[in-house]
Amino acid sequence: MNIFFYVLAINKNLQTLSCSVILATSYGVSDLSLSTQFHSSDFGILLAYDVITIICLLIARQILFKREKVQPVIIYCCLGLMINSALFLAMFVDSHLLGNYQPWGLWYFYSTTVNVVDLIMVGVVILNRDLLGIQLITKKLGRDKAAA
Repeated sequence: MNIFFYVLAINKNLQTLSCSVILATSYGVSDLSLSTQFHSSDFGILLAYDVITIICLLIARQILFKREKVQPVIIYCCLGLMINSALFLAMFVDSHLLGNYQPWGLWYFYSTTVNVVDLIMVGVVILNRDLLGIQLITKKLGRDKAAA
């Protein structure tokens, strides 16, 4: 969708475009590489994809947009992928390493949080807005710290 927006000059923000291309590639490749029957080891694979995606986003930001203001899309996607990575790691340890196959609190927290985080990331990729005020809060904390 961001390629369409870029071509039609609806949104000419290259950080948003590059972030959406990197995310779409990562999610597309991960969907193709996982089997149709989910295994507990797949949490480790998803963790690896998210870590690689974060690295790609940071490299793209550093190489292509070093002198530009950081856009909300980069912050939200990196933060969202870090949250998802932590949850994938927790689920990998719980199900694959510890052998837990009975749902419990972590599983419910995982399924809800990953879906909410993904939804927020999609919204930010489409809108490129600081939906939750994360940039505003970090700026305010930075000013308060500098004043102290």
